[in-house]
Amino acid sequence: MRYLLNKIKSKKNIIGAGLFFLLALQLFSQSKNILISKEQDNLPWDSFVSELEEKHSLHFYYHPDTIPDFNISVSIDQIPLNQLLSDNLNKYHINVAFDDYRNIFLTKESVIRTVLLTDFFSAFAIKEKTIDTIATEEETRNQFHKTNIEYISKTITVGTRKAGIHKKNAVISGYVKSTKDELPIIGGTIFIKELETGTASDNSGYYTLTVPKGKYTLVLRSVGSEEAKYKVEVLSDGRLDVLLDPELVLLQEVEISSEKYHHVRGIQMGYEKLNVKNIKEIPVVLGERDIVKVALLLPGVQTVGEGTGGFNVRGSPADQNMFYISDVPVYNTSHLFGFFSAFNPDVVNEFTLYKSNIPAKYGGRLSSIFDIGAKQGNQHKFSARGGISPITARILAEGPIIKEKFNFLVGLRSTYSDWVLKFVEDPDIRNSSGKFGDAVTNLSYNINPKNQIKLFAYYSYDEIHLASKTNYNYQNSGASLSWYHTFNKNHDLDLALIYSKYNFNEKNEELDISAYDLSYQLQHCEFNLDFTFRVNEKHTVSYGLNSILYLLDNGKYLPLNNYSLIIPTDLGQEKGIETGLYIADEWKILPRLTFYGGLRYNNYSYLGPNKVFKYRNNAPKTVENIIDTLHFANNALIKTYDGMDIRLAATYLINPDLSLKCSYNSLHQYIFMLSNTIAMSPTDKWKLVDYNIEPMTGDQISIGVYSTIGAKAIEASVEAYYKKVDDLVEYKDGADLIINKVPEMDVLQGKLDSYGIELMLKKPWGRLNGWINYTYSNATVVVDNQLTGEKNNFGLPYPANYDKPHAFNLVANYKFSRRFSLSGNLVYSTGRPITYPTAIYYQNGQKILHYSLRNEYRIPDHFRIDLSVTLEGNLKAKKALHGSWILSVYNLTGRNNAYSVYFKSENGQINGYKLSIFGSPIISLTYDFKLGNYAD
Repeated sequence: MRYLLNKIKSKKNIIGAGLFFLLALQLFSQSKNILISKEQDNLPWDSFVSELEEKHSLHFYYHPDTIPDFNISVSIDQIPLNQLLSDNLNKYHINVAFDDYRNIFLTKESVIRTVLLTDFFSAFAIKEKTIDTIATEEETRNQFHKTNIEYISKTITVGTRKAGIHKKNAVISGYVKSTKDELPIIGGTIFIKELETGTASDNSGYYTLTVPKGKYTLVLRSVGSEEAKYKVEVLSDGRLDVLLDPELVLLQEVEISSEKYHHVRGIQMGYEKLNVKNIKEIPVVLGERDIVKVALLLPGVQTVGEGTGGFNVRGSPADQNMFYISDVPVYNTSHLFGFFSAFNPDVVNEFTLYKSNIPAKYGGRLSSIFDIGAKQGNQHKFSARGGISPITARILAEGPIIKEKFNFLVGLRSTYSDWVLKFVEDPDIRNSSGKFGDAVTNLSYNINPKNQIKLFAYYSYDEIHLASKTNYNYQNSGASLSWYHTFNKNHDLDLALIYSKYNFNEKNEELDISAYDLSYQLQHCEFNLDFTFRVNEKHTVSYGLNSILYLLDNGKYLPLNNYSLIIPTDLGQEKGIETGLYIADEWKILPRLTFYGGLRYNNYSYLGPNKVFKYRNNAPKTVENIIDTLHFANNALIKTYDGMDIRLAATYLINPDLSLKCSYNSLHQYIFMLSNTIAMSPTDKWKLVDYNIEPMTGDQISIGVYSTIGAKAIEASVEAYYKKVDDLVEYKDGADLIINKVPEMDVLQGKLDSYGIELMLKKPWGRLNGWINYTYSNATVVVDNQLTGEKNNFGLPYPANYDKPHAFNLVANYKFSRRFSLSGNLVYSTGRPITYPTAIYYQNGQKILHYSLRNEYRIPDHFRIDLSVTLEGNLKAKKALHGSWILSVYNLTGRNNAYSVYFKSENGQINGYKLSIFGSPIISLTYDFKLGNYAD
């Protein structure tokens, strides 16, 4: 019988009446004749059931939500059990049924039948059926077999009675894992329904909860997984590992959880987390999925134009963002100058964007942290997947080396895009070539339940040859070795050793007399040690330290051939150490109030060997004002900066579906980018803070209202922010920052003020899902050094290069069936600021352009619609290969969105031109495949 109970599923009813007909249920069983004395009067329902199950070997089956909180009342001295239950439960419209096996079934909306329907066996008769007959039978069958999917037939025991003697509370701990591959689920919610409390699994899938001993309903949820419920009897401290199935069907009920990442209850704000499913559903350009392009559809995130690398968050430059993939920092995140992301989408499991209250463990960036989680290998079986698009091919393989112990993942991607360039009429483009590739490997070894070691490695490269006889070669490479250890149920550590390198080389032979060879390299060596101590389910303390060694080789500027007149120049090297020590506390002080506080002490040292110039006090940094040259030996301390970062956040729960949040951040940044362009370029150089250039500091305050509406199907939020940056690095007009041995002479430091409001509606689940957001923002820069007299724009405020006051994004996905779905984007934003020539005047017969104030005008607004259609292969249960086709149209309306506006002198006139990257619809067809069937 219990086997049948476990097999029955439905959305409303608890027990499917039809299946029990075959068991010949008898209402007049021995269970009914049990007499209950008045000693049981006014006993709580849960205690009443527990006592009956223990003393009389009875078994109750019912949905936990069916029975309200009430006490059993006995009206006479002795009463049969069936009459007692009916008298107490009928007023709640609850029906009672017994069987011969001492089982008691409680149902709310349907009565368990005890006799067969008169035509029950007629369904087995052989006869010709019409379409109407089949439809009627199907409708009857659906009603007849319908049971409740939330029915829980088994109680899991945690701990032992002996170990729980004289203890009031017990600690439950364990791992949340996926049934698909038993990999940890990060941010999974564990919720005790009766206590209305819970927690979330950490970065290793580990959780811990402290509860009073007793019987509870455990509700587990995670994005991309089906909800699961367990009946748990807690006797003492104990281990409980739980599994979640991948989400294949729409869930019709959503439990409120108290996890820190929850939309309403969570402490995070300015926080976005998307999984691989979200990435796959969004239309793509040239068939290549791009997580950076997905990020641009989030509120407060902008780009200077299509086909560019990096992004700008809340009006700040791109170098104020930090990208990590499995702890490895990536300093150039694009392929082919920004047309494609440097991250293979098949390898990405999820990504998280922090842009308000950045956790205290992160430092060194003022604007945002972009944390990419790579997949781990399958622990149970080998699998492979991949895809072919018009310009790339990719493959991913994973599986166990030692089953459930040691697993691997390898992902490769390469391009064959040169054939596309041959169809372009422009001879310069037709005679150019470009290729890129990347590789990822991830090894994971589970030593035992308390220790896990991971080795992650990443590599990407680009080789670009332009018809103008310019060659670019650049590479990202890196690796991380991490050890996760659990001391006990409340305390764990994560230790990581990290190495990352970015280098590029440019060869320009457009003119023989100026042909040059330019190189650059940045190495990043990091040590991370993070501890997490869970005082209880309402109080978590995290602390740790990290240290980064920066090694910069600014390269050499050399003549490329014997005809070149370039003077060989060694641009020098730089070295610096950045160290951070942090502690943070997340504490649910009251049932409605959660607080997060963190301190991070930063120390930065600029080291030798190097020479630096000393300038006159309160004078511009020019050659004329140099008063001394200082020489420092290897590893000698040149300059030290330190400071304290403060992280504060609070969430007040107005009601279960509405909360008010606020946060404050202060941060320091000790590395920035030297660039002559608005968009990030592979030739841009990173520069360390030094003797003459001070670190940038930033403060940000945010306040927001978060809610779930429409039966909790829609997440809504409104967030306002104000951000201030001091010592912002800006550049003098006409500065040459790439081939510059003394960059401080072309650098000015000013202030950035940015504020805005972000509105977001998100429907994460359902056949129709997606989000819509609107952002209003303003970012203003002032460069006016009163001491030295140096200023930009005459010392007047001007819009930041990335200021776009209005931005609107719509993302919608509709799943017609399991095989066919449609996705679309609509994107609008204000054009970015630009400086225009406004007049022409002549001096000594020479034509001279007069320009407007800095960033006084704007390029045209940006508008774009994208669509994609996905068709899955057949859904056979067992098959060797499953494939899907994706048809995408990027820029459906063919709008010529301006990437830039520039001016040329032609026949004595100044003519303006608009450059568009994708000025027509880009249609692509991609084929994705994987070993196994649709559900694998």
